[in-house]
Amino acid sequence: MSTQVEDAGHLYARLAARYDAETRYINGIRRQAVAALGLRPGETVLDAGCGTGWCLPLLARQVGATGRVIGFEPSEHMLAVAQSRLQQLGHSTTCLINASGESVEIGAVPDAVLFSYTHDLLQSRASLDNIFSQARPGTRIVATGTQLFPAWFAPGNWYLRYTHRQTITDFRNFDAPWRALSEYCKTHRVRSTVPGSRYLFEGILG
Repeated sequence: MSTQVEDAGHLYARLAARYDAETRYINGIRRQAVAALGLRPGETVLDAGCGTGWCLPLLARQVGATGRVIGFEPSEHMLAVAQSRLQQLGHSTTCLINASGESVEIGAVPDAVLFSYTHDLLQSRASLDNIFSQARPGTRIVATGTQLFPAWFAPGNWYLRYTHRQTITDFRNFDAPWRALSEYCKTHRVRSTVPGSRYLFEGILG
């Protein structure tokens, strides 16, 4: 297990019980990210680094009873919350895997992949290599999370770095968290929210 995964595990062990309540302000862009996947009934979607599974019900609703939702999460504490949510959901073709991005075996070829507030995961080339080796060209990819404010509001970036110490261990590319992800895509676009501290990345795997 990498040091980064171990560090993240310690962080999320402390956060798991209150994570949903403390991150409720990002629920809107989470919904936008799920919608941007353009899921259809019968498709398979991967929720990479699914955390507490907040997106699982939305994904399951989109792919329907004939579709499949797969989520993986390295933190046992976060995954326990997701498992509880999954039991309430009752979607028989949703499965969760306790694994890191570097080691996960998805067991299916996804039509779409979601990265929702998974900054550390997006900075791991080994994780991205492993995940995308199990996908096919043309797979739809959506990512969302926090980015640094643009230059005109640079003083606010100290606040972002300070507050995100609870959820991020690797601050590389915090100005453009999708930088590595974009290299796997044949096409992509990025939209920023006002005032610019959140992003929505949409790409097609090359």
